[in-house]
Amino acid sequence: MDLRPRPHRGSDEPAFPSGPAETSGPHHGAHTLKVWKGTIVGVYGRDAFVELGPRMQGVIDVKAFETKPSVGDVFEFTLRGQEEGLWALQLAQQKALVTWEQMEVGSVVQAHVVRVAHGGLEVKLGPLHAFLPKSHTGLERTDDVQVLVGKNFACEVIEVDAQRQRVVVSRKLVLQRERTSEHQRLVGAVKPGDVVQGRVTRIEPYGVFVAFGKGLTGLVHVSNLAHERVEDAASVVQLGQILDLRVLHIKQGGKRIGLGLKQMQQSPWSFVESAMYAGQIVTGRVTRLVEFGAFVAVRDGVEGLLPLAHAGLAPGQALRAVVAPGATVSVRVLDLDPEHERMSLSLLHEDGRRILADEAENLLSFRELARGDGEHGLATRLGDKLKRVLGDDADREKRAS
Repeated sequence: MDLRPRPHRGSDEPAFPSGPAETSGPHHGAHTLKVWKGTIVGVYGRDAFVELGPRMQGVIDVKAFETKPSVGDVFEFTLRGQEEGLWALQLAQQKALVTWEQMEVGSVVQAHVVRVAHGGLEVKLGPLHAFLPKSHTGLERTDDVQVLVGKNFACEVIEVDAQRQRVVVSRKLVLQRERTSEHQRLVGAVKPGDVVQGRVTRIEPYGVFVAFGKGLTGLVHVSNLAHERVEDAASVVQLGQILDLRVLHIKQGGKRIGLGLKQMQQSPWSFVESAMYAGQIVTGRVTRLVEFGAFVAVRDGVEGLLPLAHAGLAPGQALRAVVAPGATVSVRVLDLDPEHERMSLSLLHEDGRRILADEAENLLSFRELARGDGEHGLATRLGDKLKRVLGDDADREKRAS
């Protein structure tokens, strides 16, 4: 955690930039209901740094305390938002508003439900009476508001009419902010590169949605399901399946979390770096034709591009006349880039001659023969074959005579 002193802010500058959990309004985002116990770990200038838990730190203006806090002091806090990995904090103690002068839209107050009223609930804010509409109770439409009578909870003031002594409050807004803040806290505990375990909740043509952690959801794009090309996500995973996945990216405050399944396996391109080289003739299978050429799989999960310029096409000839999806071909490796998983291929020799379809296989057989020694060596095996041929000829001559 970086506890370096920060430059002093102007008197009109807020103690800490509000995070995405906040909404508009003079006091919006001030409280999230959930209380966190934290320990002061450093005080620099106007900033007090707080340890809230593993990988969870926050900052608060020292003016929020009655006396300047010291390292080791423990307090209770609520979360306001997050920036650069630090939570903006506020002391959890909420002073009750007891006068009309203190009451304003956006204030977060402690409410006690007195009774059911027409269209909602009558609540008390200290000595003041207020109205909580049913649509702002945070309950489902079918729920009975009676269950909240006698309860105490935080509400946000959404309307004030001092002359008519009318106050309207909302519990729903506070609950929504609490859920948003909790979601951000959970997202803040995850970073790219982490391995998470989740359950497949939905399968779409473009990828798979996976629920993991406590209420988080990520997307495994179809390109990240397997190293080989996947046409149908349902052919790789099943609904309800438990998967170990790697976190690839976190965007829009955790609204978009990218996950990868193929990243949990060794890349087949690691084989390319050690076993293939430019100029090599290899066997491949044409997987698909595109406007600018064809893709050829030289190994499961390893595809190279065969550009039109290296397909040996005659003027006006279509690529499909030379290669077709599913066909087995021999191709020459033009260049390799295993780090970025790219490879370019050619159907032509360096001198422009067309590579025969079985040329790679024949070259491989020849190399295997050349690598032998002793009675299995190339010379011995060729000699044996010659003897068999000569012997067969002699037998045929004897039979003919």
